[in-house]
Amino acid sequence: MEFPKECVIIGGGASILPQIKVLQPILASKFVIACNYSYKHFSSTFTVFNDREFYHPKPEDNNPDIYEELKALPMIVGINHNGIEEFKLKNTILLDKKEREVLTGILALKLAIKLMESGNIYLLGFDWNRRTGLPERDPNYNPNSDYPTHYYTTKEINHRGVGYMGYYENHNPDREFAKLIKKDVKVFNVSLESNINCFPKIDYPTMFKLLSDVRHNQEELRLEIKNNLI
Repeated sequence: MEFPKECVIIGGGASILPQIKVLQPILASKFVIACNYSYKHFSSTFTVFNDREFYHPKPEDNNPDIYEELKALPMIVGINHNGIEEFKLKNTILLDKKEREVLTGILALKLAIKLMESGNIYLLGFDWNRRTGLPERDPNYNPNSDYPTHYYTTKEINHRGVGYMGYYENHNPDREFAKLIKKDVKVFNVSLESNINCFPKIDYPTMFKLLSDVRHNQEELRLEIKNNLI
């Protein structure tokens, strides 16, 4: 099969919230990569994780057990951290640790570019939230006590991994993402207020106009992805 020329990557930023119900039917037959817990709201070609805590919670973790939910997903791609292999599911592809990135969204984008080689990629919910007017850092500042950054962070889902604004304030998004810029792949950031500025920003109406009418057989697409990643 000819690999799709467009991909939608679903992140966790709040900008995606007003669009969820509109997006769900539109993306059902597209090449879609869902990052972390966005699988709870969107059907996707595959779910991707970067942090081992997403897949294999620590014993003291009070989060609800999502292992049964992960079993039901059509396809998961993640990083083979130590201690993950024993929990590997039939629907899971575990990549070598050298493929790990600082954030799941960056890993998802890298995989999309690797699989596509050319075409358009649309980043949804890639807000990279930061507060304005932040005072000088207290040397005792604990980023893990900060505000959550993901739209799905609730009492039921305490994001395993980073998920806190302090991380995003202390890292340069353009430096993290710029290494992924490729001539034959056009990346659009569908979040006008995003703090990621190395990709052109567009709004949702523009993305809807740019998306093709092509529908994909998801099972065939997953088989092609599996053959390319393993």
